[in-house]
Amino acid sequence: MKKSCQLNHSPTRLLQAVIAAAVLLGGAACGELRPLPGSFSPQEYTLISYGQLLDASQAGLQAGQKVRVPAYFWEFLTYDPAMVRNYLSYPRHPLGWYRLKWFATYGAPEMREYFDLAALDQHKVKEYPLKRMDNVMIYGELSSLGVGLYLRVHHMEKIEED
Repeated sequence: MKKSCQLNHSPTRLLQAVIAAAVLLGGAACGELRPLPGSFSPQEYTLISYGQLLDASQAGLQAGQKVRVPAYFWEFLTYDPAMVRNYLSYPRHPLGWYRLKWFATYGAPEMREYFDLAALDQHKVKEYPLKRMDNVMIYGELSSLGVGLYLRVHHMEKIEED
């Protein structure tokens, strides 16, 4: 009995698979972050609680939703708060990540409910001279970040406290 051997076709198929993968990754690597909205209209953003922001999947929130959420600003970060998740997203947005400035917030003045997955475009940072524990309303779009979501901030307003 003679067994048919297809080893002579394997290198060709492997090469084809490698080329196909390179083309797909190459196309995806040209991705950019979505552009910021041209104009700001607060009524386009759904009010959510800080707790919903912390557990977006449990709250039924999805990438692409425009939300507004009250928070207490903590600081702009000097580190990448979700390094692994960011790098999982690099194949889609490698050209745009450097334009984001990450910052952290709390859900209460008692410094409870920490969230550090909010990002503002670098060129907009100077528009918001925030101090620690400033109470702000954050308007932004939930965006995919690996297996989770981050908040890409479009606008912020200080909330005046009585």
